[in-house]
Amino acid sequence: MPARLPSPVPMRLLVATLGALLLTVGLVSPAQARPAKVPVPYVTAASPHTLTVTWPAVAGARRYTVHVASSPSKAARSTFRTHWSHGRRTSLKVKNLRADRRYCFTVQAAGRGGGGPRSAAACSYTLRRPVRLDSAKVSVATFNVCAWAPNCKRWTKRRENAIVQRIVDADADVVGLQEVTSKADRLTKRLEKHGYLRYAAPQRKVDEAIFYRASAADLAVATRPARQCEVEPYRGPDSTVGWRFPRHLDEATQQWYVYQGSGWLTEEPVCRDRLLPLEQEGRISSPSGATGVWAALRLKRNGQTYAFVSAHLSHGPTTAAARLRGRETKHLIRSTREAVGGLPVIYMGDFNSYRGGPGGDPPRRVMSNRGMTDTYDASATYTRPYVSSFNGWDRKVETLDYWGGHIDRIFIPKRMSSTSWRVEARTKKRRYVGTQASDHNLVRTTILLP
Repeated sequence: MPARLPSPVPMRLLVATLGALLLTVGLVSPAQARPAKVPVPYVTAASPHTLTVTWPAVAGARRYTVHVASSPSKAARSTFRTHWSHGRRTSLKVKNLRADRRYCFTVQAAGRGGGGPRSAAACSYTLRRPVRLDSAKVSVATFNVCAWAPNCKRWTKRRENAIVQRIVDADADVVGLQEVTSKADRLTKRLEKHGYLRYAAPQRKVDEAIFYRASAADLAVATRPARQCEVEPYRGPDSTVGWRFPRHLDEATQQWYVYQGSGWLTEEPVCRDRLLPLEQEGRISSPSGATGVWAALRLKRNGQTYAFVSAHLSHGPTTAAARLRGRETKHLIRSTREAVGGLPVIYMGDFNSYRGGPGGDPPRRVMSNRGMTDTYDASATYTRPYVSSFNGWDRKVETLDYWGGHIDRIFIPKRMSSTSWRVEARTKKRRYVGTQASDHNLVRTTILLP
């Protein structure tokens, strides 16, 4: 007798069971999945005791956790100090910080399925002192336009238009350009239509240039007291026709004169106190090839004169190249001081060095030791700090570890500060759009003057 088979499961019950199982999987799995990793955060505002951290949103996040530490490595693992966002908001002001200190942040999305992985760390400094918005201001920009180097793309009308548009959009009072070379005259004509003048550049190849807005500044006419000694012609009331050659004593002044060429001159130089004009502009060079130009500009907002420098240091990714840039920075500062005397100096340029880069960023350390600070470390607000100032013609926005990777910099005396710092670039979803003007991005800041 054959074995008895089990009773078949009713079709209706089987369908219902499978449907419930599929519904359960469909509802539970996505809800329990952890959120994705948050892209690198960035600081958009600073004060002596607060930093505002911002980050891109990720799918599945119901809120965000911000981890705060004193270094990137600690921010990647520490839970000693954490803050939570207000719901799905992607910005948080971190309070109760110490002035002039480095803080690093990581951000972690939290969803129904738990917390996602932490973002890469981003770091910034709190301000040394509060920003005084009632101070006189000057807006400054620096831009390597890549007109001649081997890695530069062909200079076209579209590129030229894009370069001019970046400068116009920046709306800065003073603009320092690098790698401008043979295109300086073309840009001068274009920018004159927008109210910019160029400093009195030499009549030979110049790799850097400085433009200033005529409504904001003019070339300084400065003088310095000096004792000048030189032989002088006879200017007395008597006729010299009867004077005997080759020497004659003027009885009125008891001054000896000698006949030279076609007239009587004092035998000894006469010394007088005079006001001698200071140079208004000049070039800076170095044995290693680093170059720069400077101009003394009188700002119309406060009537004071400042020296502005547009500089370009040597490039190279090695530690040896970094040390060379440190030596070039020392030479740049020393040469500028010899040229401008005691004028306050603002340095703009392509320093080919960034915080966190090779050799510990020697140009910044040299500047700091001589009383200067990078405006990236001293601004009250930041726009697009995650966009590296060097794009390398890539369409994807690059953010270097921790500090953003800005080799185009503006250094100011530490007694000054900045209300804003920004990268001027056209981007969408962290990609460059439109015509790329250069392999660098323009950097702009608004400086508060003491």
